[in-house]
Amino acid sequence: MKTNKKTYHLKTAILLLISMFLFNFSSVYGQETMKNAKVSLSFSEEDGAKKVTALAVEEDGTPIEDLELSFYVQRTFSLLPIGGFFNTTDENGEVAVDFPDDLPGDSIGKVKIVVKILESDLYNDLTVDEGKNWGVITTVNDSEEERTLWAASANAPWPLIFATSAMIIGIWIVFWFIISELYKVSKIK
Repeated sequence: MKTNKKTYHLKTAILLLISMFLFNFSSVYGQETMKNAKVSLSFSEEDGAKKVTALAVEEDGTPIEDLELSFYVQRTFSLLPIGGFFNTTDENGEVAVDFPDDLPGDSIGKVKIVVKILESDLYNDLTVDEGKNWGVITTVNDSEEERTLWAASANAPWPLIFATSAMIIGIWIVFWFIISELYKVSKIK
């Protein structure tokens, strides 16, 4: 009875190993190889409307049809999506999206426009970015750099800095006084 259980477990383990090998073999060798794509950006302004156009081609220059591209604008901490949810290329490999007029840029109005190929079944992931002066010009407000109570710690008001420093120094003086008195008491014994 014990040998039957051992042979049963051995057969099960062998079948499991064979099925794992066949699954890995079929998943690796059954897939097509991923291709590289090239994406170029062009910009146009017509009747006050700004458009970003992406052209997707294969390495040999043939246009890629029905490729999904994602359009973004680089912000401080992340990417802001622009355009629609599904931006797919046409038979010429082109897709165009409208650029919003109210996005803030830097001090000269420059924004970075990013186009990505993400999770395509046939093409490798790709990121292309290019700067354009299409943002709203932003200026730094110098009043935010003044020493105010609500400013950053580097711009705290001088009286607040002196008061907190004096309290911290006063607390340390009291600690050292208590320690010195305890030392004098221990010497008396």
